[in-house]
Amino acid sequence: MTPSKRLFELDALRGFSLFGIILMNILSFSMPYDQAFLPDIIHNSIDEWILRFVTLLIISSFYPIFTFLFGYGLAIMYENSQIKGMNYYSFIYRRLVFLMFLGLIHGIFIFSGDILFGYAFTGMLAVLFIKWQPRKLVTFAIIMFVLKLILIVIPFSLLAWFTHRYGGNNFTGLPLDKLIRINQEGDYASFLNINLIDETYRILDVVTTSAYFEFLPYVLLGIAAQKIDLIRFVQRNKQRAIKFSVLFMGFGYIVKLPHVIDYGNNAYSNVSSMVGGPLVATGYIILFIVLCQYRKISRLLKIFKYPGRVSLSVYLGQSIIFTLIYMGFGLGLYYKLYLYQSYILVIVVYAIQLIISYIYLKRFNQGPIEWLWRKVTYLN
Repeated sequence: MTPSKRLFELDALRGFSLFGIILMNILSFSMPYDQAFLPDIIHNSIDEWILRFVTLLIISSFYPIFTFLFGYGLAIMYENSQIKGMNYYSFIYRRLVFLMFLGLIHGIFIFSGDILFGYAFTGMLAVLFIKWQPRKLVTFAIIMFVLKLILIVIPFSLLAWFTHRYGGNNFTGLPLDKLIRINQEGDYASFLNINLIDETYRILDVVTTSAYFEFLPYVLLGIAAQKIDLIRFVQRNKQRAIKFSVLFMGFGYIVKLPHVIDYGNNAYSNVSSMVGGPLVATGYIILFIVLCQYRKISRLLKIFKYPGRVSLSVYLGQSIIFTLIYMGFGLGLYYKLYLYQSYILVIVVYAIQLIISYIYLKRFNQGPIEWLWRKVTYLN
């Protein structure tokens, strides 16, 4: 398989995962999704079924794909550095420090649901294992996943079940009605105060827990996948790969189903996001690569490669656009639209980004943020 073919599949999968991530993030942009008891803020039967549908297919099932691809990219750069005789760690840590700085700016000043800081911090750990053999990487990733079940998922789900099964998790300390009013009508300074609180909790979560149990296993699996050339393996074993993808997705959907039915239950939420989501994501990755092997289907999936090639610029652009649409210093549409209306906006914005990405890449090889990131990485 040619490098261009492999690049197409990785870029298309990255663009596809970007679409899934904004389908998830729009919940946080448009309403107090993380702060409120969901049955209290969903007042429309159509919105309720949309939320159930998104919970099953989207939530927590796309960020592991992006994390997996992040690890895949770290491994590609390591392989290239060995071919060119470069010192891998001298430039990779520079690259990751820049990403961490970018994540802090994004998380504090634009969107507190930032993932870049978490990726950068986790990447600094993951590259320490970059020379490991694939089998050892996969084994360690599985061990970390099992430890997550034992140390986090089971205890916290049981704790939620017996003490706080239903209710919101508002870390801002503000009453819900005041929080909604600030987001709808407040100025940028008010938005910044809330964002700073949310981002502080998110950073603390990353450095104490998430980096090791949520991000690291998928980054390591991405590194292992590059080492075994997963795309070539899938190409040679399409039928077997399809069976595995169906198995992972089916089991993941079963794990997610209780939360789909009872979407206000915090105990079910933990299991759905931390166990069901990654299982479904694994199925999506395998199935997407399989579908790329069929000419007619790959022509349709080709559209995702354009935003995938400028993924960092697209991701940050989405945050800026939707912050301006929903926050009070912009259009102030926070918690004023039905959920189905917000999803129409998502499709329109992503379609526009897709078209812009296509036109932009006709003239340039990299997105503007990607260009700056590369300059910092290689100092040239």
